[in-house]
Amino acid sequence: MASAEGQLFVPTGRDTLRGLPGVEVIVESVQPEIERAGLTQASIRDDVVRRLRAAGIRVYVSQAANESPAKPYLYVHLNALQLPRRAGYALAVQVHLRQTLRSLVTESSIVNAMTWDAHNVLSVPASDLRSVRAEIGRFVDEFVTDWAAVH
Repeated sequence: MASAEGQLFVPTGRDTLRGLPGVEVIVESVQPEIERAGLTQASIRDDVVRRLRAAGIRVYVSQAANESPAKPYLYVHLNALQLPRRAGYALAVQVHLRQTLRSLVTESSIVNAMTWDAHNVLSVPASDLRSVRAEIGRFVDEFVTDWAAVH
């Protein structure tokens, strides 16, 4: 049986943010019915970028603009399912930090590795979809706290 003390394991979380110069922000496309209800891809991205910049985190406009070999980006994804009888939506809300890592075994790059994560599933009335922005904001605030702890 292998000894656990001989293994190197880096958990996801704040330590994986250490040394990163900034992030790009990518918000996945939002389902059309969600956008029509007022929760748009652009509004989510604007909220996230505003929070990061207010915290002093550099936001790159693209991966090409980011000089870090890790090419980190904060990724926001929503997945909605309309509840029966138009009672609203069940929404999976995810905010991840993804970056390129190098394999210790093959020394090849592992692109798109998730190293920081916050997620939740919400039940939201159709008339209150904009409240989802507050949940995303809470996740971004957690990210900012973890970022500040290692920078």
